[in-house]
Amino acid sequence: MKTTQPLKRHIGDIMRPSTTLDSRGQLTGSDTTVATGVYFSLKPLNGREREIARQEFADASVLVTMHIDLDWSLTTKDKIIRRSGPHSGRALNIGFIRDDETFGLDTEIVCGEGDLSNG
Repeated sequence: MKTTQPLKRHIGDIMRPSTTLDSRGQLTGSDTTVATGVYFSLKPLNGREREIARQEFADASVLVTMHIDLDWSLTTKDKIIRRSGPHSGRALNIGFIRDDETFGLDTEIVCGEGDLSNG
């Protein structure tokens, strides 16, 4: 049986929050752009998938599939800013990265749209 890859019809930028602290210990500065114009597929999690995913990440709501570059060094502090479609500008907070050391293949990322401020 042939498995089909999901269509990557969404475009986004991967952003990394600033780690610069001011004199009071507050985060300051703007986010760093890790990658721009990244194509990805977006699939809402169904009931069972969502319940399983929420055991790892409480705000899990969507599964993003994309081809990543190892130089990006994605972490769960990063976020994907959507640049296409009706929800352009909305952030998808990365909660879990399923990377089975499959360089050259698609990586599945569980994301949520909740507020994940690291403060």
